[in-house]
Amino acid sequence: MQRKVERLVGALAACLLLLLAAPAAFAAERYALLIGNAEYEDAAPLENPLNDVDLVGEALERADFDVTRATDVDYLGMLSALNNFTRVAEKVENPVLFVYFSGYAVQIDGDNYLLPTDASGRTMTGLRNRSLAVSQLTDTLRKLGTGLKVVLFDAAHENPFLTLRDIPEGLAEPKNADGIHYAYASAPGTAYDYDGTPISPFASAFVDAVSIPGIALEEAFDKVAGIVKERSKGRQEVWQSDADYGRFALSAKDAKADEAEIAFYEFASLSDNREAYDRYLSRYPQGVFAYVAERKIELLGKRFDRERERADLDNLPYVTLANDRRDPCGRLAFGGKDRDRRLSDLYKDGQLVLIDVSFWAPPESCDYLSYFSTVYSRERLRNIITSASIPERRIYVAGEDDLSPSEERAIYDYFDGDRRGYAQSLMFRAINDERRHSLGIAVKTPDDNAREYVDEVACGEGCLRVRGLVRFRDNSVRALEDYEFEFVDVRRLGYYDRYRDALRDFPVEDHASNETGHDTKTDGYAQGSSPSHDDGYGSDADPYRAARTVSGWDIVADFSDDRRFSNCRAVRRGDGGRFAAFRWYDDGHVTFGFQDTSYDYADGYISDAKYWIDDGEGYDVVGKAYGSQEIAYDLGSDRAIIDALKRGNHIRIGDVRTSLKGSSAMLNDLQECVGAFR
Repeated sequence: MQRKVERLVGALAACLLLLLAAPAAFAAERYALLIGNAEYEDAAPLENPLNDVDLVGEALERADFDVTRATDVDYLGMLSALNNFTRVAEKVENPVLFVYFSGYAVQIDGDNYLLPTDASGRTMTGLRNRSLAVSQLTDTLRKLGTGLKVVLFDAAHENPFLTLRDIPEGLAEPKNADGIHYAYASAPGTAYDYDGTPISPFASAFVDAVSIPGIALEEAFDKVAGIVKERSKGRQEVWQSDADYGRFALSAKDAKADEAEIAFYEFASLSDNREAYDRYLSRYPQGVFAYVAERKIELLGKRFDRERERADLDNLPYVTLANDRRDPCGRLAFGGKDRDRRLSDLYKDGQLVLIDVSFWAPPESCDYLSYFSTVYSRERLRNIITSASIPERRIYVAGEDDLSPSEERAIYDYFDGDRRGYAQSLMFRAINDERRHSLGIAVKTPDDNAREYVDEVACGEGCLRVRGLVRFRDNSVRALEDYEFEFVDVRRLGYYDRYRDALRDFPVEDHASNETGHDTKTDGYAQGSSPSHDDGYGSDADPYRAARTVSGWDIVADFSDDRRFSNCRAVRRGDGGRFAAFRWYDDGHVTFGFQDTSYDYADGYISDAKYWIDDGEGYDVVGKAYGSQEIAYDLGSDRAIIDALKRGNHIRIGDVRTSLKGSSAMLNDLQECVGAFR
């Protein structure tokens, strides 16, 4: 009996020792949901959210949290992430829960909403219905036991929707804070724009603070508030709904971290530059904050590369590529200084360049040239193959008729090579397979964001010509000199104004593709004659004297009978041969209407109307004739209307609906056009 008692006492003592030695092993289970949205469809992109989620997620994982991440997710994606997180957390009793959101958030009628990437800024009702209500999020958390629940909103950005001016600044205080600890990166009713930083100040300070071994959340948030306030010079103040977290600590105390190291790192964090973090690492290479410092150096390095890329924009190289219109089966050739050099010797892989590609489709199959081209607004090759010459003679020439599925597969299979599905991502692919020198060119289909900044230049039937800002890639292998050009999102890089200036200065190459086959004549001047360039407007106006294509809109300057500047016009063909037309005048007002040679608008077609941008507020407008074959409606010069046009999907006048696809780039270019003639 005595022996049994001794064994029982020994077992209890062992259990007690385990509890004292490793309390974390018996703590409540921990779960975190992190959402970061950066690439918004209807708002300016953000630089920091994805980096914020990475850093905060890594810090919580080091503190034994089971982390669920969701980045660049739409409304349904956010709901799915919340549901997945709930299913995991509800399996345990009273878990510790953290939720972190980085991106845009707004308050509507006193309620807060986290914006998914597909949030619509056209109407308040649409925005509310397609955003995640904070009340929905917190109601879900309350059902998951009685453990600690902390919700962090890193959303101090200003209202991203200029058309919704009634949205108050910042977030509202929560209407119901029972059982939830809220922390805002900026106090309720305030916003602080920290655009251009790869990590938000709040996320950066939070990761630093919780990395201190054994620190309680109360002290951690005190440090976060102090660092954020000092870095913003008092303009951003962290807010908490309840600063009592029950002395909860993310990690156990560790004698390894001393006060001197913590103070040294906090100084580096306030400086927030690579040199400061390097100094910390040189003194404490195995320090408590070593991992965080290394990650911040990595992210700051990416920002430095982007800033250097921006600085180099003023000196962007111009690359022209063309075949000879008189001998389209002949060699593809680069122009200017690139004519006799390998591009890989001149440009670095990943470098930004301005490119002008002109390609004349051969009337028949060629011995050494294989190629295909697509209209990138279509997903399939249907009706868009200009020609294809396959050495195996599987396909000779495909005209404008539909291709069969087997013909499509044959083309893609040939151009794929060893990269499965690669050809389907391209809008143009050509290979010169001569023995002396093989050359391959690939132009990738631009995504929806980059598409607005690709210029399609009319150059005649059977001709493809595109210009834009691309990232150069060198895919050369063995004897094949092979280059890929990928269009980039100019807006995302913050390049728009300088990009347009650079594109206008594109040098004119003296190759056969630039001969009379390019259809650039305009009726901006009477009788379509070319104006003299000594009319007083200067060389900045030269790009608009002839028609240019921007995002599917043909843009040109119009002139009065005495050849004085009148307005800048953008037209695009619609249904039934009718053209949609925008005009931007020197005084800033914009008109929209229609051109149709089959009507005489001067005789009875003039009437006042009402117009809508998408399904927003309707506006009364006055119609007037512009000549006898165009009717125009004055939309005014209100900046909010212009912004709505740039972001809208369609404009409707009466029962006539017109797509606004590409309108952002088009309207920006119209404004640049007017400025060039001032």
